[in-house]
Amino acid sequence: MSDLSRPRSSEAGQAPHWQPLFERLLGVMNAASTQAQAPKQAWLDPAIYASPERYAAERACIFRRQPICLGHAAQVAAPGSVLAREVMGVPLLIARAADGVVRVFLNVCRHRGAALLEATGEVCTRRSLVCPYHAWTYRLDGSLANLPQRDSFGGLDPAAHGLRELPSTVRHGLLFAMLDPAAPPPDVAAWLGAIDDDLGALRLGHHHFFRQNAVRRATNWKLVMDAFIEVYHVKRLHAGTIGPYFADGLGVADTPGQHIRYLVARDTTELVRGLPPQDWSPQVHATLVHLIFPNTIMVYHPDYISHIGVYPEAADQSLFVHTMLVPEPPTDAKAHAHWARSFDLIDGGVFNGEDLVVCESIQRGLTSGANERLVLGGLEQNLQHFHATVEAALAQGSGD
Repeated sequence: MSDLSRPRSSEAGQAPHWQPLFERLLGVMNAASTQAQAPKQAWLDPAIYASPERYAAERACIFRRQPICLGHAAQVAAPGSVLAREVMGVPLLIARAADGVVRVFLNVCRHRGAALLEATGEVCTRRSLVCPYHAWTYRLDGSLANLPQRDSFGGLDPAAHGLRELPSTVRHGLLFAMLDPAAPPPDVAAWLGAIDDDLGALRLGHHHFFRQNAVRRATNWKLVMDAFIEVYHVKRLHAGTIGPYFADGLGVADTPGQHIRYLVARDTTELVRGLPPQDWSPQVHATLVHLIFPNTIMVYHPDYISHIGVYPEAADQSLFVHTMLVPEPPTDAKAHAHWARSFDLIDGGVFNGEDLVVCESIQRGLTSGANERLVLGGLEQNLQHFHATVEAALAQGSGD
């Protein structure tokens, strides 16, 4: 692992951010049974994953009202970089202008509403954005630069017809935006709470974009989130891939606000018993996972980071976007091949080859009548917090 990828040490006299989680994890490992950490059984209604009405409520009350992470700003690292993507039916443009600022716009011409760029999800380089319909032209800061036959529009004010910008901010390299253009700018530091300190200590803002895969899968977005916040399945579903690197069912979590911080025991966790706390690594000696509500998962692998965005498109369809972030850009073919192999293993072999396959299988079975309710055991306690948070957000949104 490079020096840059190693989590930053705490200030003198301060415990590392993850020391309490490690201490709890060691306590669980010392226990005779994982049942010592098990809460009472809980149940989920299958309808929360299958109801179109429920999906519409989540879209209105959660995704239009919460800061949504759109990825890492390093994906559009150079001025002139533009990314067009549709998120939950909202056409977006992410652009870094000559001033170095990353902005998020609605991908909608202010003349007749045509899309300026096709939403391919691929980064391109542009000096300006030209509408294919009537060639209205916009600068990458969103301002209207030119319109053909301008005199035919009388006293139209170009300053009032720039692209509609969404409230957004970059924090620790992550780009957050409100999908409602009328919403106030998000206070992301306050929104993240204690997670904000973690992201700083993990030096997330210093990482670099390596590769991304965006796929549509026939599953509800919450089933995907569920899969990344419980350890019960790891030794079984992933027996042929990453399972051998993990202990069975050993993990501890806390819940800063609406989010989840989860530390999962690896085959290397026992090594921390012989190390000072400042050397305990949440990537090398365990696997740290952040759920940033509502739809972001961060997985901290030993030498890189997976950023996952799960964007619902229907009750039974989601856009799954996985981005690999590395501590430094590859400087030669050997380094590039290393990161490429790692990406293929985790994205193709694990996420898309195992996790999402099971999520789609569950989705198909939800309306079969086999299960009137879905049981959660003691190793799935994070699901209880996540779904309770969803329910609270829906209740608050419906009451506004």
